[in-house]
Amino acid sequence: MEKNRDTNTPSATKSRMALFHSKKHSSFKLYIVLAAVIVLLSASGYAAYYFYSLNNTLSKSFSSTGLDSEKKATQLIQDKKPVSFLVLGTDIGTEGGFGTNRSRVGLTDSMMVVTVNPKNETTTLISIPRDIMTSISGFESSFPQKLNAAYAFKAASDNNVSLGDGVSTTIDTIQKMFNFPINYFAMVNMSGLGDVVEQLGGVQVKSPLTFTFSQETAHESGKDLYQFTEGSSTFKYAADGETFKSYSKMNGQAALAFSRMRYQDPKGDYGRTERQRLLLQQIISKVKKNPAQVVNLKFINSTTKNIASNLKSEDMLKLGTNYISASKHIVSYTVQGQGETFEGISYQRVTTAQRQAITNKVRSSLNLEAATTGNEFGSNITENNLAQVGTADQLYPENNTDENMQLREE
Repeated sequence: MEKNRDTNTPSATKSRMALFHSKKHSSFKLYIVLAAVIVLLSASGYAAYYFYSLNNTLSKSFSSTGLDSEKKATQLIQDKKPVSFLVLGTDIGTEGGFGTNRSRVGLTDSMMVVTVNPKNETTTLISIPRDIMTSISGFESSFPQKLNAAYAFKAASDNNVSLGDGVSTTIDTIQKMFNFPINYFAMVNMSGLGDVVEQLGGVQVKSPLTFTFSQETAHESGKDLYQFTEGSSTFKYAADGETFKSYSKMNGQAALAFSRMRYQDPKGDYGRTERQRLLLQQIISKVKKNPAQVVNLKFINSTTKNIASNLKSEDMLKLGTNYISASKHIVSYTVQGQGETFEGISYQRVTTAQRQAITNKVRSSLNLEAATTGNEFGSNITENNLAQVGTADQLYPENNTDENMQLREE
């Protein structure tokens, strides 16, 4: 549906948003996998030991948000209570990692809320749509924006902002939107997934559909061409785009190709998320089978350079030693909003019932009392803005029923 929005936006903000909405940034969502692996590995004593041994390395990855939910997290871990993470995949790093300044502008194109509950022996992963129409905390005058631009707005406002400060904007917006606390974040550089798969010696994943994908062009033709077949873990690769050889195990580059494709998938972003989840499950399975062999100093070194987090080394050690039981059951859920076009930009609209489903699941997994979900847009918007965009409940009442208050388990 096409609508007109409030154009009373500062020109500087408009020029920044031209960058934020660039197609270059919108094509990557897979690096959530690496961060989720690190969160899940924290439930292993092996990973905790190595992270603790690499205290200097980990300290370089530390970046505080300064939020109250973070300040309470250390006590939660000490008391062995459930904790929550916001896991973000981003494009702000380089092949060598985030680097030393850790203050680059970029989108967080992957978002997943992860809760770790040792008492219930469960780790819960909930994918949050990146394109939710949002009023970004602290930047309400720029409405409407996508949720994945929250970090970029903060980073663009201050060249010296730390990753933690930038992520705090995203966390604050999500907390207002869904009414649950986020204790920790893990931001992952997009180059990290290939490194993890390489360190694991490759993985085998059955493809849910048949498709061809070029790493060079991000489409069906070009060099570095991969062919995946539905129901098979065997795939073909042609460096020149023509001469194919068959392989039974994905290396890092094959894993990237498998996870990146979106345009040929009839499910779009949701289909890509499904493939990422399949890959994640195989990575976790391989680590859990023989953690002593897989999780070593080289593995940790290759991952920490691609991660920024507000998780302190001492908390990581406690998480690794006291939360092992949380890795026994891993459940994942996906929320699919209603697609909408507003002034040529695509958004996802999520109704009260759909938001309440997320709120209920996260609060329950954190052993918190039930509560009403938050503001549809995160922060408040003006009456003029509301008149132009309407509410998701008004526009899509079919998505605001009791049935929509149940999350779909994947």
